[in-house]
Amino acid sequence: MDDLDDFHSCFSDDEVMRYWSTAPHTDTPQTEKYLRSMVDSQWNGICDFAIQYTAPSVAPKVIGKIGLWDGHEIGFMLGRPFWGKGLMKEAMSQFLSDLWKNEKMNDLKEIKADVDPRNDASIGILKKFGFKETGYRERTFETHLGWCDSLDLQMERPVAVTN
Repeated sequence: MDDLDDFHSCFSDDEVMRYWSTAPHTDTPQTEKYLRSMVDSQWNGICDFAIQYTAPSVAPKVIGKIGLWDGHEIGFMLGRPFWGKGLMKEAMSQFLSDLWKNEKMNDLKEIKADVDPRNDASIGILKKFGFKETGYRERTFETHLGWCDSLDLQMERPVAVTN
């Protein structure tokens, strides 16, 4: 796993993992186990991807991930050094464009998001791409932060998408 250290830098960062469904990873084998499950998943390469940063004179580097959990619920993260640079907007745009055009995802009618209501950055990016609030639920998930509420959002499949 060539990108293990890059992934681990995201998964072990308290700020990056603040609103993730698990606590920050404490060691590299924990991240490797997560990555193995990601790579072995039926969704790998279809709707679950690493976000790679490339720039002139710089070796490519994994800086985050974006994908659909269980084939319909979006999740994403970005390494802290890359926050505020428009990179998640770029990744989200490419991800959604590719997802809706992928023939293996023709039956997907909507994408859902379950976001901690305190996560303003994620809510903001989702709304920029047309996700609409569909509900609010209290004490839906217990994480390393304690009990968390959920803001539910949804994006319908765009009508103009044709394969």
